[in-house]
Amino acid sequence: MKPYEWMVKYTPQTDWIERKGMLIWLSLYAGILGGGFYLVSLYFNSLVGMFISWLIILVIKSGLHLAHAERPLKLWRMFLRPQTSWISRGLILTVLFIGFGAIQLALSYWASGTAGELVFKVITGIMAFGIITYAGFTMSYVNGIPFWNTALLPVLYILWGVLSGLALIITIGTSEGVIRQIIAVNMGLLIAGIVLIALFLWTATYTETTAKESVKELLRGSLSLVLWLGVFLLGMVIPLIISILGYFNGDIVASWVGILMLICEIVGGLSFTYGVLKVGLYSPLIPART
Repeated sequence: MKPYEWMVKYTPQTDWIERKGMLIWLSLYAGILGGGFYLVSLYFNSLVGMFISWLIILVIKSGLHLAHAERPLKLWRMFLRPQTSWISRGLILTVLFIGFGAIQLALSYWASGTAGELVFKVITGIMAFGIITYAGFTMSYVNGIPFWNTALLPVLYILWGVLSGLALIITIGTSEGVIRQIIAVNMGLLIAGIVLIALFLWTATYTETTAKESVKELLRGSLSLVLWLGVFLLGMVIPLIISILGYFNGDIVASWVGILMLICEIVGGLSFTYGVLKVGLYSPLIPART
């Protein structure tokens, strides 16, 4: 693109998805994955699941952010604007999750059942929920990219996090009755996810011309494989089929069910976040004549 063409053409954002910006994409999804893991593990009181999710946030999400920063020693300045910046809020939530989560894990291991453990579980759960949703709010507040300006993004990120968390619980293993309940909930969430993604794309076509171009790129453009193969087939359809077969055929405790579903959910979540970031287009200052 020539220097002046951003004034009259749709300009893709590259800061969060190309070259070193790929680290932002991976970090964003790591937060969704880790936060979802933690909330589901917290509900089922799985200490192993909570520890895995804590490691994902500590090592992967935080490590990718540090790798992306040009001056890591100055990242502390991002703490100073929580009143106006979702990025600042996200960093604070991440640090608090790591700190409170470490205390909670220690209490759950050495002092299970105490009031202190319950308090830190609640606080860390709130931080985990905040980590999942802040990514969506951060993107929805970027006014220059109409495709992101929707309240559905935080909801969809919560959905991917919870779906991955449910698959993790199945993989770790629990009682047969609980697994049957998990698979039933999983089926409902997958159906809801298909509907919400379709609604997300449909509403974007009516909000603004630039958002409509983003949808076209996802549906029929160079990123169509990411949407149809990665998001819908691997991320939604295959896990839904596995859930239905496992629920009604009784094969609901086999470890391969959880492992396969977990892989599919991670691929689907990565594909969804990649596609949404990749098709983010800035509106031209002077719309080109048709």
